[in-house]
Amino acid sequence: MFTSFDEMPVTLSVEQAAEALSISTVSLYKLIKKDSTFPAINMGRRIVIPKEILKKWIDCKINK
Repeated sequence: MFTSFDEMPVTLSVEQAAEALSISTVSLYKLIKKDSTFPAINMGRRIVIPKEILKKWIDCKINK
């Protein structure tokens, strides 16, 4: 899908974020529900994930 971080849109759909994280969309929905620190934003009926905040979230999880 995307070959680099810079190619990604500013916000990712659940499907795009799941693909970037190499997990299923079902797993990502479970993560969003379970982990209140996951950077998901409800925009009406849609959930989006800001790519910059997702990167920071990943970095924070790695550095624990």
